Amino acid sequence: MTEMARMDCSKNSSNLSAMKLFAVMILAVRMFSAVRVVHAADPDPLQDFCIADIAAGPLSNGFPCKLPALATSEDFAFSGLAEAADPTTVSTNGTATLAFVRQWPALNTQGLSLLRLDINPGGIITPHSHNLATEILYVLEGELYTGFVTNNFGNDPTISNKVYAKIVKKGEAFIFPRGLLHFQLNKGKVPASSLNVLNSQNPGIQLIPLALFGSGIDSEMLERAFFMDASQVASLESNFQ
Repeated sequence: MTEMARMDCSKNSSNLSAMKLFAVMILAVRMFSAVRVVHAADPDPLQDFCIADIAAGPLSNGFPCKLPALATSEDFAFSGLAEAADPTTVSTNGTATLAFVRQWPALNTQGLSLLRLDINPGGIITPHSHNLATEILYVLEGELYTGFVTNNFGNDPTISNKVYAKIVKKGEAFIFPRGLLHFQLNKGKVPASSLNVLNSQNPGIQLIPLALFGSGIDSEMLERAFFMDASQVASLESNFQ
């Protein structure tokens, strides 16, 4: 084999190796993108419906289905959000009525849920987050001061720990990005209510005050984090016992 032929073979081999490497990189990117899509929300259903068998308990991701032949039209209807709840039954003067999979088993595998807020003037829904869902609030009656706070260390430092909030009136809507802390306050003079949609059958709820002062975190940790003394921490903890 001539020197020129050897050079051509070497060059072709290098090109082939580069092409293989490029193909592997493209495949890896596509697989990574696919994984991100799969985990962006609840998994897609593999059947028309799956009425949750709540008594059987949850599996690793959702509830087992009861036999489809046992489903009735009543399974697919829900009236739990028809009437306003009484906000005076809670200290915050604001209530959240849930229609998650445990309350409405037909939501199992469908990737969404609902809740209704009823808040008296001056009442609040405690700052909280849904780690598994994005949420849209639609005001049915009255008006609500509502919003969310961005991550402390997000992708864009110019909007780190920034609040986006406004008064949302009857017929208007507001969106809360997935996992971000958000809140509601009725600054109006009449009771307010909203219907909220979340893109998970089980969005998860973490009430911030309860998580911090009602979970049993060491008091010294709370004193240092919030620059309070022991008596102040104890006073807050007593509200959640």
